[in-house]
Amino acid sequence: MKDIVFISHGDLILDKIYDYKLNLIKQDGGGCNWNTLYNIASKGETCYAFATCGDDEEGRLALESLHKVNINTNFVQFENKRTNVMNIIIPDEKLEDNSIKHTWTCPITGIRTINFSDNLPKTIPEELKDKDLYVILDKFRPINLEFINNIENKKVCLDIGSVRYFEEFSKEHLQNFISKANFVLLNNDAAPFLFEKLEVTNLEEFYNQFNFDLLVKTSGKKSTTFVFKENGKTVSIEKVPEIIDDVTDNTGAGDAFFAELITQYAHKKVINTEFVDSAFKIANEATKRVVQHLGSRK
Repeated sequence: MKDIVFISHGDLILDKIYDYKLNLIKQDGGGCNWNTLYNIASKGETCYAFATCGDDEEGRLALESLHKVNINTNFVQFENKRTNVMNIIIPDEKLEDNSIKHTWTCPITGIRTINFSDNLPKTIPEELKDKDLYVILDKFRPINLEFINNIENKKVCLDIGSVRYFEEFSKEHLQNFISKANFVLLNNDAAPFLFEKLEVTNLEEFYNQFNFDLLVKTSGKKSTTFVFKENGKTVSIEKVPEIIDDVTDNTGAGDAFFAELITQYAHKKVINTEFVDSAFKIANEATKRVVQHLGSRK
């Protein structure tokens, strides 16, 4: 049996968290794909980052956050640009699913703080070519597609959580990219826009068009739907998460959830009703832990 390695690819991101008066209250590594990789690494799994970042203080902090959980950063490239920053503003009120503001513009200066780079690694080193690789992505950029096309022995785990990461791309590009995915996590808010792009009408049609191993659609506190094949038939199971009252920050909830599902997916191999019941329970517990503290990582 080959060793399992989890990897991700893209620009490193630093989260800057502000209170409602725009006081900076915390800085930590961010980005959905990196949060997911961080959570997987924190369980002792072997993880690699293939990334770019600026040679600046934000980049140093983003790298340090990966080092905390022993993610291999030997293949992070530095370039003459500012490291990407996601600005997160916590409201002075009871938190709802979408009440925390995530913006690509600094709330103090008004300057855009996210500028994606094409200066990303395109291949993996020889040391990984005989491993079972699980590639975690949350964007549809051509450079990401080129990277996964250059990898064998892979399972692609795709987090489709934000419309802004796919709205600029054509139907043909999205179809080509999504066809590489084995496991997809789809946010309920993004689903209708993606389905319109792809000209599909519902979750089961989306699943059958691309024949994923597993498709999971999250609907915040309401429900999570798992779609998979069991005994040759397409099965859809809806699970209801436990409601958490004392939420401090729900920014990393979906990433913690995805991390647990990917880990279970990588090690269990078989997707069936028993897998869904067990994996959902474990992932829901991880979500409960992360939302009770400030920031996207526990």
